Amino acid sequence: MGLPLAAAGQAYKSALMDLFAVIADPTRRQMIDMLLGGELPAGAFVAAFPGVTQPAISQHLKVLRDTGMVDVRADRQRRLYSLKTEALAPLVTWLAPHVAPAAEAIEPVPEKKPRPKVKQAPEPEMMLDLFA
Repeated sequence: MGLPLAAAGQAYKSALMDLFAVIADPTRRQMIDMLLGGELPAGAFVAAFPGVTQPAISQHLKVLRDTGMVDVRADRQRRLYSLKTEALAPLVTWLAPHVAPAAEAIEPVPEKKPRPKVKQAPEPEMMLDLFA
């Protein structure tokens, strides 16, 4: 039968807040950005963040996996991660009504007019030699 409307709304808000918590971390945001280019092995994340330990990278990947933001598949010894862009849909849905008015409120940047070229002074025809 499905959830009552109020419960469904609460579940949506909870899921949305989970997504905000996931993308609040700058390392996870960079990992999501990396995955925009396609599937990556776990080692690529370890290499991309030299100041972050391998266990910390694993934990970030687990958070992304548990919230449904990424898929993982095994390829022999490697784990390959890919972004599930549909997982971002609740964020897009929530942001859309806020972005449109903000975009309309932004004034376009006026185009720069080219500066007029400065004319060079003509070369004098006769030069005076003051030290002769």
